[in-house]
Amino acid sequence: MSIVLSAVDVFSAAILLEERGARFYSESAARFRGEEKKLLSGLASMERTHAERFRTILDGLSRSTGEEADAESQAYLKTLTEDRIFTEAVTPDEGDTFPGILEKAITVEKNSVFFYTAVKDTLASKMDGADIDRLIREEIGHFQSLTDTLQRRREREGKA
Repeated sequence: MSIVLSAVDVFSAAILLEERGARFYSESAARFRGEEKKLLSGLASMERTHAERFRTILDGLSRSTGEEADAESQAYLKTLTEDRIFTEAVTPDEGDTFPGILEKAITVEKNSVFFYTAVKDTLASKMDGADIDRLIREEIGHFQSLTDTLQRRREREGKA
């Protein structure tokens, strides 16, 4: 059986994804101080902003179309975002070092870019293409920022 995803389904999943990202970064930031905390807290804030942007679009969609997310599609998307983007492997552990958190965050951002790219056509039906591209660029920017931070950290530690 094939599941057909609507724009409501995709925006609902995007909200879940961004909220999980915000939680991931907030929980990770709580473990650190200084520049490390500032970077992770900033990323958490950006993810919350993305979730709010999607929530506004979803509210408008639901009002204009009367469409609600169906349970089967929501279960599929919840599983997709939990099992494919926020996997057990990227769940922060108490013993994670800052470089370990960065590695996990890089994986999350890479998977997020893949998700948004994969559903871009559905998003484009209800959202300006430039906004979608900006969102994808922002996620790629997170990936690049994390990668650069990890590289600088490794260079300082003589592990580059």
